[in-house]
Amino acid sequence: MYREISLGNGMRKISFSSIVVFVLVLILPILFSEEAHAAGLQQAYVRLDRLADGATTGGMVCAKSATASVETTVKVTFPSGFATVDTPANWTVTTTNIPADATAWIGIGTASAASGQDVTFPSGDMVVGTLYCFNFTGTSTLTNASAANNLVGTITTQLAGPTAIDSSSYALSIVTNDQIVVSASVPATFSFALSGNTDTMGTLSTTTASSTGKTVTIGTNAASGWVAWVKSANAALNSASTGATIATAGTVNNAPSDLAALTGYVLDVDVTTDSATGTGSVTQASDYGAEYNGTNTTSGGTLSTTFQPIAASSGTTDGDVLTLIERAKISAVQGAATDYTDTLTVVAAGRF
Repeated sequence: MYREISLGNGMRKISFSSIVVFVLVLILPILFSEEAHAAGLQQAYVRLDRLADGATTGGMVCAKSATASVETTVKVTFPSGFATVDTPANWTVTTTNIPADATAWIGIGTASAASGQDVTFPSGDMVVGTLYCFNFTGTSTLTNASAANNLVGTITTQLAGPTAIDSSSYALSIVTNDQIVVSASVPATFSFALSGNTDTMGTLSTTTASSTGKTVTIGTNAASGWVAWVKSANAALNSASTGATIATAGTVNNAPSDLAALTGYVLDVDVTTDSATGTGSVTQASDYGAEYNGTNTTSGGTLSTTFQPIAASSGTTDGDVLTLIERAKISAVQGAATDYTDTLTVVAAGRF
């Protein structure tokens, strides 16, 4: 199909299809001349340090650029309902404690602008496909919105100007309480063991004789440790067959008695093991074992028919060991008998 179109003094025949092409060439640029939009970031998210309703919080911003361009700033737009501080200097940043697969946001620094829901930070030139992250502080900067799901904001990288390069939305959820209170308990523990229930001193003489000794092992998780006590049935070695007695030497006065210059019957308590596995240390302080802290092979503490402290620990332990050694020295006229005996009762308690 042809139409004749006058061109000056001459006439030419032009096809209808040619006219259509000509018209399209003229109008297509108009039809598709919409305003250019920023590309979407390859990845973008904001992680707040708190998600509780009304909490003042800091957070982390992460993004991965999609467009090869020279970024100079990044604008974070917080969702409606969040309260931001319009003082840029309050929006300080750090690049520590970011995800393992992320890089510290290049060129990041304290915000350069803050207004309404928008906070703008300086940025260096981002490498396409690299995930960058930074943290902003929570000191007088951002206050969370009321509890709700799907609160939407945006992250936009920008050229100088500013002109948007890449931009993506992110979503947050705010809850009434974002914390879990964890509770637990540890039961009180206390262990106590004697290495045996008989101890022999053998044949006594005018020189000091000592038993082989028996141990007491104590463990506890009591914060203030433990105290151990001893009580003698007789405060003496007695012979039932003869009625003879070897009385305990000295007096209970926070100082051991030395049988080098005395006759009688005493008890020496040695700290064999201070386990050092907890917070405690074993001592024989005044009124807590000093009486029985014999310093040589002839000394020991005065025995009593009432409980007397023999040692104490100041804190937790997993196995302190005391060794109890009975000592005796007789005069040349001590009555003969083979059945001299005494019974010691040894106890301890944790100080919870």
